This record gives sequence, structure tokens and C-alpha cells, in this order.
Amino acid sequence: MRYSGKGIDSGADVTKPATRIVELEDNELEEFVEIYAERKSKDYVEVERVGAANDKGRDVIGFLSRARHEGEWDLYQCKRKTRGSKLRIGEAMTELGKVFHHHAAGAYATLPRRYIFVSPRGIDGSLTTLLQNPSRIGKALLEAWDKHCRTRITARNPVELTSEIRASIEGYDFTAVECLTAPKLVKDPAALPALVQVLGLPPGEAPEGETPDEVSDTELTYLTQLQEVYAGSAGSDFATLEDVFTDPKFGEHLRIQRQRYYQACAFRDFHRDNTAARSVDVFKNDIYHLLIDVYNEAHPSPLARIDAVMKHTGAAPAGILGTLARPPVKQGTCHHLVSDGRIRWNP
Repeated sequence: MRYSGKGIDSGADVTKPATRIVELEDNELEEFVEIYAERKSKDYVEVERVGAANDKGRDVIGFLSRARHEGEWDLYQCKRKTRGSKLRIGEAMTELGKVFHHHAAGAYATLPRRYIFVSPRGIDGSLTTLLQNPSRIGKALLEAWDKHCRTRITARNPVELTSEIRASIEGYDFTAVECLTAPKLVKDPAALPALVQVLGLPPGEAPEGETPDEVSDTELTYLTQLQEVYAGSAGSDFATLEDVFTDPKFGEHLRIQRQRYYQACAFRDFHRDNTAARSVDVFKNDIYHLLIDVYNEAHPSPLARIDAVMKHTGAAPAGILGTLARPPVKQGTCHHLVSDGRIRWNP
């Protein structure tokens, strides 16, 4: 299996992770979908997992505004099927019927913008055909109401097809209804955080960082200290960073440090998005412990200390979830520690 910063590479064998998704328990599947939804749409102001005995037809919700159920929202309905069965049209009609019933009962003022069945094992042929022809879904739901909805929506009383429910069904745009299967999820880059956090799969290689031409304000702490170190080594002041960049001796050294800094930024951002939240902090602390003994040794000059720390840290193994970081990532993380105030390049 191959992973990259964009998820599973095109052409990779998705069988094993897809099988793992199929094997998830109900609560694990809902957790997977919750994490997936959080990454899938940056439009959501909140993702909420509701799934419970009285979830009113909702497992995971993505709210597009603080208006919540009075505004636009997306619904992810998880259908974990046992004994190898696929989601069939009867159960799908029951789940859709719940939404229109609870909408009419006032549980939510608006109907979902998107309705996504999450059925890891897939859907049967008749349901596939129906979803591929969304203009037929409303009619099919009305015709199936007595058989699949009337006595199946609640355990207490039959739910009659009232004129209000009928009007909601007839007015709904059923192009909003779709289905996600395990293979589809695995191929979606947005599923990578869930694959890592729920299934425990390795996140793969972080993308390489790109170093911008312009210096960012976030760099000023470590760059200012490097500027002072270079000035001390040169025996004369560098009035600006530009003076350092144009210096024949120190300019290339400084450019390399910036490249390392941004390699570490890309690594940090990738793992912060795709692994457990504290993994990046643990990695950074590991780098601190890798360098601190060398850092505290006596060195001929501050520049010699920097070079010794870079050489040692670049060669020492460190990573996240079994994925080793490349040398420039580890070296760039040293500059992040300077920015955090944990070490100084110019004591």
C-alpha cells in the first residue's frame, strides 16, 4: 500500500484498508465518518456525531453555519451491515423516511443539503439504480411508505404519510442523496486522518516544504538570532537579513536554514492534520532531547554550535508513528525550537 501527502496514491491496492473499514463496529464507523467529515469540508463550522438510539435519523452532521438545523447542514448516515450484506432499498427508504418525519415533527427546521449514506459494504443493484436516477427517489419513497416507513420509523406509533410529509418529499431535491462505500472512502484524500487515527494506519510521507522568497514574520525569531551569529563570526555587523543573503560566505548557509525550517513546517502541518493532535508536540520534544546534549557542550563559537547540532540531529533517527523524518525536517525543527524559546542560537 502506498500513501502520500495526498492520501493513498493512485493505483494503490485499497483492499486491505477497505476491509478494515468494513470490519469497524458501529461506534468506530461513526468516529471514522466524523473525522472524515471534519477534513472533507472546510465549509463546516461544526461537525457533530449524534448516533444513538434516539438520533432522529442522524449519525454525523456537518453544519455550514451557526444556524445549525435552521440553516444548511449535511447528514452522514452510517449503515454498517453484518454478514456481508449490502444496503438494500427497503432500509434506505426507512432511513430517508425518518428525515422527513422528524423534519415535519420539528426536530430540525431545514432538510439536509446533502444526504450521504455511508455503507462500507456497498449498496445492492436496485438501490444503485435508484440513486443514479434521483428524480425517481421521491416517488419511490412515497410508494414505499406503508411498507418500509409507516411502522419502522419509531417503535411506538405508526407514522402516517401526512400531507406535510408528502409535500416535503415532493419538494426535495434528491440529487442530494449519495452513497460512500469503503473503497470510495479509502481513495478520498480526506479520509487519511481517519485511516490513521481510527485504523492506526501509517500516514505516509509528508510533502516537501516550499521556501518562499519573502521572509515571513513567523521566521524572525530564529533568523534574527542567526543574523547575530553570522555577524559575530564575520567580525562586523550585518544591518539587515538581505546583507546576510548577499554575503558570499554566510548567504548560502542562511538559505539552507530557511529551507530546513520550511521542510519542518510541511512535516508539522501534514501530521497535525492527519495524526493525533499531540503527535507533533511529541516529535518536537524528541528533537529537543536529541539535540540538547550536543547543544550544551562547549563549542568554539555559536556558529560551530549550530553546525554541530545540525549534523547530530540530521543523523539521529526520529519520526511519528513509525515514519522516520527526513534530515532537513529534523534540522528545521531545531529552528522551530528556537522560535518557541526553548533554545537560542545566540546565547
